[in-house]
Amino acid sequence: MLTILAKIPNHFVMGVYKPGAHYKKPITLALIVFLPLLLMLLQGLELSSGVFSYTLDDPYIHLALAKNIWLGNYGINLSEPSAPSSSILWPLLLAPFSYFSRYFEFIPLVINTCCLALLAGVIDRIFADLKLAVRLTVTAMILLSLNAYGLVFTGMEHSLQLLLVALILLPVLDHNRGYNDHYKTPGYALLALVLLPLVRYEGLAISLPMIAYIFTKGEWQKALLAFSIIALSMISFSLFLNNHGLGFLPASVLAKSSHGGMDSTINNLKRNILQYGFLFLPLAIVASTLWHKDRALGLVILISAILHFLFGKYGWFERYANYYLLFAVLICLRSSVNMKVPVLPVILCLPLVFFSCVQATTKTPLATSNIVHQQAQMAQIATMLGEPIAVNDLGLVALRSGQYVLDLWGLGSIEALHYRQSQTNADWISDLMDKKHVKYAYVYDDWFIYKPKNWVKVGELKLLQQRITPARDTVTLYATDPSSIAKLSATLREFLQQQNNPPFALNIMQ
Repeated sequence: MLTILAKIPNHFVMGVYKPGAHYKKPITLALIVFLPLLLMLLQGLELSSGVFSYTLDDPYIHLALAKNIWLGNYGINLSEPSAPSSSILWPLLLAPFSYFSRYFEFIPLVINTCCLALLAGVIDRIFADLKLAVRLTVTAMILLSLNAYGLVFTGMEHSLQLLLVALILLPVLDHNRGYNDHYKTPGYALLALVLLPLVRYEGLAISLPMIAYIFTKGEWQKALLAFSIIALSMISFSLFLNNHGLGFLPASVLAKSSHGGMDSTINNLKRNILQYGFLFLPLAIVASTLWHKDRALGLVILISAILHFLFGKYGWFERYANYYLLFAVLICLRSSVNMKVPVLPVILCLPLVFFSCVQATTKTPLATSNIVHQQAQMAQIATMLGEPIAVNDLGLVALRSGQYVLDLWGLGSIEALHYRQSQTNADWISDLMDKKHVKYAYVYDDWFIYKPKNWVKVGELKLLQQRITPARDTVTLYATDPSSIAKLSATLREFLQQQNNPPFALNIMQ
């Protein structure tokens, strides 16, 4: 793939990429991309007894949704609509691949690996005027420091998000270093600009200022086209959701959003400043140096920072803020090179600056093993049980069990979300389970202070490894009446007989 990228005509990729730039060896760039991924994959398989998994349960939500989209329903269950995905585009992108049912679960890994390879190629192009060794070091340090390797194994849309950010910046940074006297937005950058917020809503923090930027550069037709497509797509999606009784935003966005107006926004700003406030200094320096040369780009830097710090998130295995971190890092590093600042000492310090992201990368293999030994076991038990089930961690159980799944946390059930956010007792859980004919529940106990009176604890599945990404290390399994208690107990005993020294413990109470 990197060999193909290297052979793309220079004018297509950069517009004015200098033919005399240092020749790069695609094999070296390929090693930077694929060798770390291979090592992480092999270590994860070793910890998981040869079973592949993503580092989170969330990608399996997207896979389950995509599978049902292909079958004709937008929802986690075929029998009812729901909006568990925080991405408009990602489930639609996955949906056609559900035709290859046997290999469907590997599709996000393949797509993300391709996105990482292309991202490495774009970063390499951005710093094409540097010597080969320095350029490769810059590329490797950025990928490592921003958890780009780890994001591949999340199975989520973040690798695509990073690639789109880099493609948006490529012609802008090319123009800023003087290769272009007159800025012109190429088609690939315009497409990336449109797709970014459709991949994840927070992409608006970059797309909207960049649309204003190309408008000020005299490309008002392109700016209006991009804005119109984004607005039409997002409004249409919201109307589609609302028409199905799901509200105007996905349940996953509503479940993770703060509700409190200005106070919650200010608190979010404070948290972001505590985590990444140090970025303001280099961004301010870059913006000030650009003020007389390209004031519009300086404003893009400032406005994007304000939007992200006000409304953006960080954390959750270091995947929420990475799109903006890449935006900031590429602008600051490229500007440093333009100002003749020695970039190598800066880039070598980058892993220390973003140490939490590097930690996420190093913990990726163990995180994949966590999912195998918790959520995958829950899915196996649910499959053996062969009954509708209630959960608070949705993905693998929904994808593999083949049964109706009631999501008590609300990502896969707008009813459950509304009840959870408004009710102070457990009556709503009982009512929903009765309504959906569900007699079993797998939950993290402390997520539900109040539990239905008819819930009887039948077993506990406890993770014995160091916990990385599961919210808790113990899942409690409940049933609601004597016959369901007996069936779940028998299923757990049968499941336990199939295990051979697993890194989890299953305690059967009934």
